[in-house]
Order: sequence, then C-alpha cells, then structure tokens
Amino acid sequence: MDLDVKVWKRMFQELIREVKPWHTWQLTLDKSLLPNILKPGWAQYQQWTFAWFQCSLCSRNWASAQVQVLFHMHWSEGESRGQVKMRVFAQRCQKCAQPSFEVPEFTEENISRILNNLVLQILKKCYREGIKFVKSPMIKDIALKGPHNSDNCEACLQGICVQNDIATPLPAQAQPWVLSVPLVSFTVKASSSV
Repeated sequence: MDLDVKVWKRMFQELIREVKPWHTWQLTLDKSLLPNILKPGWAQYQQWTFAWFQCSLCSRNWASAQVQVLFHMHWSEGESRGQVKMRVFAQRCQKCAQPSFEVPEFTEENISRILNNLVLQILKKCYREGIKFVKSPMIKDIALKGPHNSDNCEACLQGICVQNDIATPLPAQAQPWVLSVPLVSFTVKASSSV
C-alpha cells in the first residue's frame, strides 16, 4: 500500500494558505530523506505519531504510536516560494518470515494534527515568527500494549527512531507538538532582531 500523498498535499495547502495566502508552498514525498542531513538553507521538523499498518503478505493489522514522520523545509524569500519534503518511515510485520516494509495508514485527524504542527514549524523556522501553542497528546485509536518492536521499525534500523537506544535524541524544537486550538486562532508576535 502506498501513502495517500494527495490527501497530505490537499490538507497542507489548506493549512498553509490560511496563514500565508500569497505564498506558494509545495509538499513532496521523498523516501531518501534522512534526519540531520540538510542542504544549506533547509530546516527540519520530525514528529512521531499514531498510525495503522497492514501486512501485504498475511493481511495482519497492527497499530503503532511510534511512527516517524520527517520533514525538510526551505523558504525562498525572493521567489515567495517554499518547498517541503516529507518521509514517513515504515514498519514490518513481526509474524511473517520475510516481511516487506509497510507504509502506515493515518486517520485524517492525525494527518491534520501532523500538518498543523508542520505549518507551525514553517512559521517559526522559515518566517521566524513567534507562535503560541500548547502541547497536547496524540490521538490513538486504541490502547497499545507491549514494547516497541525495533527489529521491524525502519527508523530504528536506520538509527533514528526515538525508541531506539542508539538513536540520536531529537533536539527540543523537534519534539512532537500537537495543537490544542484551531490553526486560525494562532497568535503571531513580531520577531526580534538578533
């Protein structure tokens, strides 16, 4: 199963146009994206969230609250154009002998929360605007039990999962933020000169 990029792009456009209606932003999927490996002028945002998976071999379903989503973003002020590259890390079925990495399925509510957080990070990192917002818990469809299965987590195997002991800890600004207020009610304060 492939990630429904059209839903992500549509929701991202709706959200970014609420705060920057005269600017053009593009969201693209990039499966080669890696954390902390940025082109000059690019910024990063990484979040973990809840999603569902289904094995393409045995049709087994499982849920995970440790799904990694990575964004790299760049704003070109001269062109009034921005670009966001996104990578969603996959997981494998723990029951199958030679499972493939499966792409997660997200609820629209969680996609909206992830993209709200992304827009906040764009405002903060690309436009240098101060935003007041409150952290709130992610939305889980079910209660989860048991440890994170690092052997079947693509992010863990690449050493970047927050559940992996060898992973590099995320900087404070990359911790997952979830909005508790609608995007239109943000308070934007003028940035101070440094």
